[in-house]
Parts: sequence; structure tokens; C-alpha cells
Amino acid sequence: MNPIVARYDTDAADYARYWGPVLEPTAERLLDYVEPFVARRGSDVRILEVGTGTGTLLLAALERWPRAEYVATEPARGMLNLARERVLAARQDESRVTFVESSADSLAVDANSVGLVISSFVLQLVPDRIAALREAARVLKPSGMVAYVTWLDRDSRRPFIPADEFDEAVQDLKIDEPEGAPEPHAGDVRSGRVATNELRGAGFMRASATEEELIYGWSRDSYLEYKLAYDERSLIESLDAAQTKRLEEIARERLARLKERDFRWHAPVVFARALKPSE
Repeated sequence: MNPIVARYDTDAADYARYWGPVLEPTAERLLDYVEPFVARRGSDVRILEVGTGTGTLLLAALERWPRAEYVATEPARGMLNLARERVLAARQDESRVTFVESSADSLAVDANSVGLVISSFVLQLVPDRIAALREAARVLKPSGMVAYVTWLDRDSRRPFIPADEFDEAVQDLKIDEPEGAPEPHAGDVRSGRVATNELRGAGFMRASATEEELIYGWSRDSYLEYKLAYDERSLIESLDAAQTKRLEEIARERLARLKERDFRWHAPVVFARALKPSE
């Protein structure tokens, strides 16, 4: 199994608790981005999501477009199962959703079978983004749309001080952070222009992209919990109980010096969309 997929398969519940809320508002803006396209089709378009994760975008789309059908694709079984559970818990009509365990570059979906392909914070993780976009073109009907949001490969103009302070706490303890196994992936998109060029290279037309920001506000406590319980899990697992306790103490002391506004994270993202040529 792809190591990235394996990680998300195992960590689905923690992802939903610690990372999902960070992405959710920006991911849902993707629906605004494609709203005019869906409206022109009477809101009954068949939608496929590449990398449905724990179902954030799925649930929002089901509520927004009650006549639409949905194909939720995801290679990590743990994520897909959690998405299905969330649909049931939200009392949405499960018959409107087809759950498919498959990867972005090999979708187990018929060609020319959907009108819209969407994806949020996934196409940076695939081994080959162009291959994934070509697969999106394959499953789309002529004149169908693909649209996604993901990270831009650049530093924010507003440095995030809490992250630096946590790293300093690790340095204070003279901890050697373990190096993870390599995880081949496409990486973040370098610019909006690169995003449109990739879409054109995958066979799409009328490609466009908008560079924006994801903005999320942590508190001191919620950020420290996120770092210790999720983001730095491999580091924490390499420490003994005394080291973990001391790291938490030092990090808490460092974070306590910061102002509330310092915990507002600004991260560059790109929204991109394009159309499959008509036949």
C-alpha cells in the first residue's frame, strides 16, 4: 500500500478530529467556486470527489444540492468508512452516494459518467498530479468540469510563530527528530499559472486558477494538543514519558508568551478549474 494511503487509513479518526476542522471552511469554498456550473445544469449533476477523506465536502455538497448524485472515491478504507458513517449520522440519503475505494490515478468509475469532478487538499499527495487530472478527464462527460483546491508551494507572508516556538522547544531538549520514510507525492502547486498549465496538459480547456489563503485560528491549548496528539506523532512516539512531559512543559511555556492573534494561521492555497472539451 502507498505509505501515504496507509497513514490516512490508520489515522482517519484523528484526522477528522485535529486536521479536518482546519481545512473545512476553505474546502467548502470550492463548492462556491463551482456553484454557477452546477446551477446551469439544474443542480442534478452527478458529482465525483477525488479523495473524499472523512466526508467534509461530501456532506456539504449533499446538503447544498439535494438533487445531485455523488460518487465518493478514496483509497484509504478507514477514511471512506468514516465518511459513510458521517453520511448516516447526518441522516442524509445514502442512496444518493456511491462509495468507491480507488486511487486518484486509477478511478474505478466508468468513462464519461460524471458531470463534475471536485477535490480538496488531495492533489498534492498523489504520486503524479497530471495522471490524476487525466483520469478526471476520462470519467467526465464532454463539457464537464474539474475543480480543486490545494496548497501553494510558497511561504505565507505572515510567519506562523507558534510553529517556530514548538520547534524551539524540541531544540531546547536537544531531541533528534526521527526521519520518516520517503513518501513519493506530487507536492504543492507552485503557482496559479502552473495549475492552469497542468490542467491544459491533461487535456482540459478554459483553465483558470485563483491564489487565495486558508485562514484558521487555534487557541494556545488547541494548537499544543494538535502538535502533540497528531502533527508530531512520530516524534512523540520516539520519546519516553519523561521527555514527552518535559517537551509539553517547555512548549506550553513558549506558547504562553504569544498573543492570541499569533495563533491565526494564514496558508497560501490555489483554487483551479477547467472544462473537458465537448465532442
